[in-house]
Amino acid sequence: MICLLPLRLLGQNNTPEPIVYWDASNFEILGALPKNESYRRLPAQAKKEVRPAVWSLSRNSAGVSIRFSSNSSTIKIRWTLDNMRIKGNMTPIASNGLDLYAYTNGRWQFVGVAIPGEELSNEATVITGMAKGNREYLLNLPLYEGVEKLEIGVDEEATITKPMHAIIDRGNPIVFYGTSITQGASASRPGLTYAALLEREINKEVINLGFSGNGRFEKEVMQYIMPSNPSIIVLDCTPNSAPDTILNNLPETIAFIRNIDDSVPILLVESIIRDYAFFKVDDPTKFGTLSYIQNQNNALRQVYLDEKKRYKNLHYVYSKDLIGQDNEATVDGTHFNDLGNYRMYEFLLPELRNLLAQ
Repeated sequence: MICLLPLRLLGQNNTPEPIVYWDASNFEILGALPKNESYRRLPAQAKKEVRPAVWSLSRNSAGVSIRFSSNSSTIKIRWTLDNMRIKGNMTPIASNGLDLYAYTNGRWQFVGVAIPGEELSNEATVITGMAKGNREYLLNLPLYEGVEKLEIGVDEEATITKPMHAIIDRGNPIVFYGTSITQGASASRPGLTYAALLEREINKEVINLGFSGNGRFEKEVMQYIMPSNPSIIVLDCTPNSAPDTILNNLPETIAFIRNIDDSVPILLVESIIRDYAFFKVDDPTKFGTLSYIQNQNNALRQVYLDEKKRYKNLHYVYSKDLIGQDNEATVDGTHFNDLGNYRMYEFLLPELRNLLAQ
């Protein structure tokens, strides 16, 4: 057992209750780039390099998770958020809460959620009354808020340690750089984003660099991705990027990657057609219309074809079948509901497996 000082929950008479809290930063943190602060997605030096909006969003803990082992019959969570914001197209559990998985019978199985309250500081029971026995756990952090402090509560007599079994390969992570959809809008809880689903299925660490409204193929972000030595880079910024932005930024970003690593697979992903676009008056100058989205995808395709002549291991994903064609896979016409996230996961899974097998 690792030597940490537990934080005991005291009753009215200063009598220890049967739950002891442990600082989660002492366990294994997944989903963060090298040299990051706990639960943050970009390192501190990025503040001077990336746009302010990207820096602010990087403080959200989307895709960050905690791996630990415990034989406790109860798991509780205490956490403090940077802010308390309600999003109309997301559940509070997804934006401000957590969910927990345990590794059972060769797969990650959902255990329960830590439901946030209405304050910055929260405490929640994920599960109680479990049969005794040591388990490997994966705790997924909030998607659209930052976590200032995080503690895991277990039975007073229970053990809690860093993972006893690796399970998730942490060498050469898969890195997603994208938009609000990548960040997690609008899965119902953190573990149901397509990036999280892929991590648990492949058992390979995934770093989620989705920046809501601000995925723009920027080299300034890429410079912090490359030190992680990614096995695959997925560039899913098209929905946030004007055609001119794609034509200007993407070639520079691909060149930056190839200057550092001339062989890492780069996967370019088209924008989905937003559901409401089928009903809008078509105007190629207006964001979200059919023609505008097609122009975004045409720009992506143009860069792909141009850069493929110059660089190897560049790959392309068309949007047609990413989330199906029944128009039932979004919350608001843009952001994926759980069905959309699952369909995206199903589509990308064989693509990523093929690239990892190269």
